[in-house]
Amino acid sequence: MPGLPSWYNEHWQALLLFQAFLAVLPFAWALNRRRHGIPGMIAWLAGGAVIVDLLSHAIWTSHPLPQLGVIAVLYIILIGAVFICFDVSFWSSMFLASSGYITQNIASCIKALLRNSALSSRLMASTPGVLFVDLLVYGGTGLAAFFIFRSYTGKGESEFNNRLKAVFSVIVLFVCAGVIRVDAILGVQSGGYSYGVQDRLYQILCSCFILALQYGVLERADMFRQMDAMRELIHQQRVQFETSKQNAQVINEACHDLKKMLSDFRGRLSREQIDALQLRIGGVAAAARTGNEILDVLLMEKAALCMQKEIQITCYASEADLDFLEEIDLYFLMNNLLTNAMEATEKMPAGERFITINVSRSGDMALIHMENSCEGPVEMENGLPKSQRDPRYHGFGMKSVARLVDKYDGSLAVKYMDQVFCVDITLFHAEKAAS
Repeated sequence: MPGLPSWYNEHWQALLLFQAFLAVLPFAWALNRRRHGIPGMIAWLAGGAVIVDLLSHAIWTSHPLPQLGVIAVLYIILIGAVFICFDVSFWSSMFLASSGYITQNIASCIKALLRNSALSSRLMASTPGVLFVDLLVYGGTGLAAFFIFRSYTGKGESEFNNRLKAVFSVIVLFVCAGVIRVDAILGVQSGGYSYGVQDRLYQILCSCFILALQYGVLERADMFRQMDAMRELIHQQRVQFETSKQNAQVINEACHDLKKMLSDFRGRLSREQIDALQLRIGGVAAAARTGNEILDVLLMEKAALCMQKEIQITCYASEADLDFLEEIDLYFLMNNLLTNAMEATEKMPAGERFITINVSRSGDMALIHMENSCEGPVEMENGLPKSQRDPRYHGFGMKSVARLVDKYDGSLAVKYMDQVFCVDITLFHAEKAAS
C-alpha cells in the first residue's frame, strides 16, 4: 500500500499542531480576538512547530513516555496559541485546546481508516492528494463539531470560564492519550493491528466520549449557575416583598395626610398647582385599589415609577379572589410581569406607553391577561421572549413566571402583534385540580 509523502511523515508532529489549532476554531468562533492576536498566534505556532519537530526527532521512540512528553509540549504550545489569539482566560484556553486536540484526533483516525481503501491510499501518496484529503477530513470533522456543539460554543467565554472544568478536561485528555499510546505500542509489539480498523474505531469512540463528557460537565455547571442565580433572585424578591408590604401602609397614610394638607394650602398655591399635586397623589393611591392586598402592594410600588416614565397603568382586579395562590407566588409572578412590561413600554414614544392588567377568577382557575406597548419585533425561543439585555438567555424574570405557572399546573402564552405584547396566564387551584 503506498505511503504518505516523505516530507509529511518527517514532520507530522509539527503538522499535528496546526491541525489541532484549526480544530479549535469550531469551538472558539463566538469568542473575541485579541488586538494583533492573529499575527501573534501565527508567529507562536511557527516557533512551536519548530520546537515540536526538533523534539520529536530527538526523543520520539516506541516507548509511551517520550511520546507523551512530546504531546505535553505540543499541548502547552496549543494552549498558548489559543490564549494569544482569543481574548479569553488561561482556563478557557485549556478547555478549548483540549477540545481542539480531541477533534484533531478524531479526524486523524478517520483519515487512517480511509487509507485502508486502495483508491484513497494512492491519492494520499502525492502531496496534492494528501492535502486534499486533509482538507476534506479535517474540514468535515470541524464542521460537524461546529454544528453539534454550537448551542454551547455560541454562548461565549462565560460558558468556558471554569477552572475545574479546564483541569478536568486536561486530565481526561492525557489519560486517554496515554491509554491510546500504550494500546498502540502493545499492539505493535504483539504483532497485532493497532493501526487497523478496530484500533482507530476505538480511538474515535474514546475521543467522542471525552467531548461529550466535557460539554456535559459544562452544561451541568451552567445549570447549577443558573439555579444559584434564580435562588438569589427569589431571595431578593422575597425581601422586596416584605419591604413593600411595610411601605404600602406608610404610603397610603402619607397620601391621606397629604390630601388633608393640600386643603390647608388653598389660597397660598394656585388652583392649577393644587390640582396637579392632587392628581399625582391620587394616581398613586388609585393604582392600589384593586381589592387584592398583594396587587395593591405591588401596584403602589410601581405606580410612582410609571408616572415618572409617563406610562399609563390600568389594573382590573376588583372581583378577583386569588386566595389559593400563596402571597409570595402572586407577588413574584406579577412583579416579574410588570418589570418586563415597564422595561419594554418605556422604549415607546411618550403618549404610546401603557400597561393594562386584567386579573379574574373563574371557578378553580385564575386568569391573568396583561398587555403593554412594545417596539418590535420580539424574538421568541421555546415560547418565551429572549431577553433584550442578554440575547443568549431567556430573562430570569420570564423563567420565574414559567416556573410559577408550572407549580399551579397552569399555562403560559405570549404573543406580539401591532406593537402590543400580550401575556395570558391560567393558574389552577392545586388541590381541586388534583381531585
